[in-house]
Amino acid sequence: MPYRAKHYVVGAVAVTMLAGLSATTAQAAPDRSTCSWTVRTLPPAPGFAQSLSYGTDHGSHVFGMATNDSGITESPAVWNIDGNSPPRLLGSAHGSPTRIMGLNAAGVAAGYYRDSTGAHAVRYVNGAYQDLPVPAGTSYAEAVDINAGGDIVGTVDNTSIIVWPADKPGTYTLLPRAAGDNDEATGIDNARNVVGIVAQGDKLAGYIWNAAGRATALPAAEADAWVDPVGIRNGRVIATEKGFSNDSAVVYDLTGRPQWRLAQHYAESMNAAGLVSGFHGVPDGAIQRLLRNGKVVAPLPSEQGFGATGWPSALTDSGWLAGDIDSHVTVARCS
Repeated sequence: MPYRAKHYVVGAVAVTMLAGLSATTAQAAPDRSTCSWTVRTLPPAPGFAQSLSYGTDHGSHVFGMATNDSGITESPAVWNIDGNSPPRLLGSAHGSPTRIMGLNAAGVAAGYYRDSTGAHAVRYVNGAYQDLPVPAGTSYAEAVDINAGGDIVGTVDNTSIIVWPADKPGTYTLLPRAAGDNDEATGIDNARNVVGIVAQGDKLAGYIWNAAGRATALPAAEADAWVDPVGIRNGRVIATEKGFSNDSAVVYDLTGRPQWRLAQHYAESMNAAGLVSGFHGVPDGAIQRLLRNGKVVAPLPSEQGFGATGWPSALTDSGWLAGDIDSHVTVARCS
């Protein structure tokens, strides 16, 4: 299955994008500063010279990695956004390379570790890693997101979406899929709605599954385009529609109905209030922006070297955006 790449765009890092406009999409307004940015670089982890954000708990913490070799090896870490203390290092699962993909406000994290036999889904709770159960014979399992209640979603063997319910520890549910499909999870909300991608032969499509497992396709405006959902928050799905002549940031409701669409933009994260971070492609790179209701709110403070990272949970519900400056975890807020 041709999975989408995670975009960590910093400053004017070049990206390959297809540009164009659909008759049903809004035109992007010119960038203008409509706010004052507060930028705060968070303390380094003791013994580490570099760090990178992977996301937030939607509240007061950033999670990511501490490293000394630009991420060749990494140590999972959690920072407090107030920046008053060094990050908490989580260590590794079974002494193997470990990556955290999601964190909730209760401090429970979800992710995976790798060893010689494959990838293995784990959660981190009460100071220790726990293996998550998977079907017999599974060699590749990643937990990719966790909701406020501790429900975790992931992908097994690059074919099936798996949910680990918090109220039934030690169990899992595989979401229904058609024969021959390959499904990939990208997010879960507090009502256990799940978003992800389905590969049907050489075609890709975005879907939302409700808590009962019923699937709804996310429609694309352009023929032959496909929808890449990156997250789900508070009754909204944030996605990028990827077409031959168009790439558009799109927000859907839980029925799959588009709420707004902004052409020539990629979506990266969204908070509970519907504020979106994303980027606009230009010939020599990309311009990162905040978006809301199909309009550009403001460009990111790139003149300070800040670049948003931590897709797809980079934005907290209070508006802090996680990123980095010169390989140091940084947060910024527009006010």
